[in-house]
Amino acid sequence: MEEDLLLVQRVLRGEQAAFRQLVEQYQNYVFTIAMRVLNSREEAEEVAQDVFLKVYKMLGSYRQESKFSSWLYAITYRTAIDNTRKKKLPLQSIESGSTAFQAPDVNSKSPAELTQDNDLKHQVQSVINRLKPSDASIITLYYLNEQSVQEIAEITGLSVTNVKTKLFRLREQLRQELTASALDQH
Repeated sequence: MEEDLLLVQRVLRGEQAAFRQLVEQYQNYVFTIAMRVLNSREEAEEVAQDVFLKVYKMLGSYRQESKFSSWLYAITYRTAIDNTRKKKLPLQSIESGSTAFQAPDVNSKSPAELTQDNDLKHQVQSVINRLKPSDASIITLYYLNEQSVQEIAEITGLSVTNVKTKLFRLREQLRQELTASALDQH
């Protein structure tokens, strides 16, 4: 985090090389976030370019109270959402795909346990994919990206209270759907 702050300060003093370092450090991060929302490589590349233009123009407004990566994440998320509204693209869960969960340790589990873990992973991902994209993003940010409630509020523009309420309701919805799914299988 301190390294990011030093780079930001150097950019604000006019050092172009420092901004290039920020771009190189975060380009994959920004692209991945945009890709998760847009599910289109071309759109994600366009959004990533837009994000870095916005960051360069808005860097003076970065208050340095939160992590630079959280501030950058918020800009990326909002830019990707705005892009979908302009182009009316379908939204995707921010963590759709195979990277949403850690693979179980194959050396410590039996084949039956591995199958059960895999089934649960697919059930959870299926439930998350059925949520509204904004709700899926909140769940993903909290549980899979380990963002704090405060960071999620900054990213989404929601109040801390609203994020807590949504997390409570979404956890309950996930629990109910997973319980119902488990009962259906027996």
